[in-house]
Amino acid sequence: MRYPMHQPNVHEVRDNLAKYLAAAERGEEVLICRRNQPVARLVALQVKPRRESRPLGLAADAGTPLPDSFFEPLPEELVRALAGHAGAAGAEPGL
Repeated sequence: MRYPMHQPNVHEVRDNLAKYLAAAERGEEVLICRRNQPVARLVALQVKPRRESRPLGLAADAGTPLPDSFFEPLPEELVRALAGHAGAAGAEPGL
């Protein structure tokens, strides 16, 4: 049986989570204990790097071109509405 290098209690892990995540990322095993009894094991995930970049957008690979109007600025009224402003120009943001 392989013994982990770190065996902190839950309180210690909660206060120093970044430290224990970094240890796991380095390949170390962290055995988390409650009242000095093991309850969980923190280990790094074995994630394979992507070989290809993902397409942008849900239909990026559908071959449907975007219309030129997609790249034009939005109407000022819509910009104000999205920013939380009332319908009138120069109005204060809504609360």
